[in-house]
Amino acid sequence: MRAAWESVHLASVALADGSPIKQRLVVAFSKYLAEIDGAELPRPARQELDSIRRELTRVPPLQGESAVMATVRKMSNDEASRQAQRIVRLLGVLVDEDLALRPRHLAVVPVYGAEA
Repeated sequence: MRAAWESVHLASVALADGSPIKQRLVVAFSKYLAEIDGAELPRPARQELDSIRRELTRVPPLQGESAVMATVRKMSNDEASRQAQRIVRLLGVLVDEDLALRPRHLAVVPVYGAEA
């Protein structure tokens, strides 16, 4: 899961760039998310990534472009922003899953000294 987590993190960082939202979305998905093996992800994250993939590859490409480029080209800036937000939320799902899997080590700290 570490490689997938890092890819989603890098996609989120790419979305924070100063370029136009559609360009950022194409880069984030194509460079970092397209090749993630869904089997590496916990079920909620896998389902969300699959949904994002379907949404970003639904338009058949023209010659010389990818399905992602064609789909994002047809989107409004608001639609592209919503898809970008989904990618950032996907990172949140992975962080939550990672925290849930970590063992919790709690120490009991005495407030008062032992009485004799």
